[in-house]
This record gives sequence, C-alpha cells and structure tokens, in this order.
Amino acid sequence: MVIAAAGIVVFLGIVALLLPGLMGGDDDQGGSPTAPSPGAARPTESSQPSAQPSETPGGPRLTEATALATRFLAYLNANDQKHATALGCADSKNLLAGQLIVMIDPPTKLAVSGPAAAVSSYYPRISVPFAGTTKGGVPLAGTVDIMDQPTRPLCVRLTSLAH
Repeated sequence: MVIAAAGIVVFLGIVALLLPGLMGGDDDQGGSPTAPSPGAARPTESSQPSAQPSETPGGPRLTEATALATRFLAYLNANDQKHATALGCADSKNLLAGQLIVMIDPPTKLAVSGPAAAVSSYYPRISVPFAGTTKGGVPLAGTVDIMDQPTRPLCVRLTSLAH
C-alpha cells in the first residue's frame, strides 16, 4: 500500500514538473501564510523572502531560498503541515500536501544539509538539500525545490527524496 502511494506521488510530481500550468492558478501567493500558533520548534522568521535577488541582478536567490527551505523544514519538525503547505507555490500546493502525507511522520527532525544550488530544468528552481529523521529515527534526505522566477516571490514547488 505504501509503495502504491509513493508511486502515485512520484507520478504526480512528474506531471507537475512537465505541465506547470496543469494545476491552474498563478504562482503569486498574494501575501504571506498565516502565522503559526505559539509553540516550541516553530519557525522564527515572519515574512516571505523578498522578490529581489540577493547575489547578482537576475541571478538565483540562494540566500532567500535557503531561508525559505529552513522555515519549511521547521514547520515539518513542528508537525505543522498546514503552514508548511502554505509556503508552497499556488499551482503545486495540493501535490505538496500529498507528498508530506506520504513522506513525513512525526517525530521529525530535518535540517538544511548543504548549500543551495540553481538547477536548470523545466522551470527555474533552486534546490536546497536537507537531511534528518522522520518517524523518530528513520533517515530521510532530499531537496526542497524552490521556484525561482525573478518577478515573483519564492515558493516551495516540490520536495524530492534522495535514494
């Protein structure tokens, strides 16, 4: 059953990569997500990363992408899938929510594990590697893929697992 669910998530991920407009909508989030309720292990940053590049004009926004991935992982560690999904791109929030259901089981302890890198793909993105554990001790590693369109705020597109 778990293998079938993982297969469905992989299939949906491929479809979302090949047809970004398939799920409709615009990647513009129209503001930041609702602030999480007070509690331990919650992310501390309160605003969306700026739409301005941090390195060079027109270049990838590696610093902002790393900050967004760190916030995303902190929400997962706090078992707050609602706010983690709110950081997703408008056209991939449903897919992202499905991925989180299949991939993440508390207690989770994930963190950024390396430098962010711009990736040439079907859509401009920055991949931020992460590693840690889920289900209390099951190793988990992969990347948080951040959509990088210079005229729009950064958003979480997908999360990929390394094998």
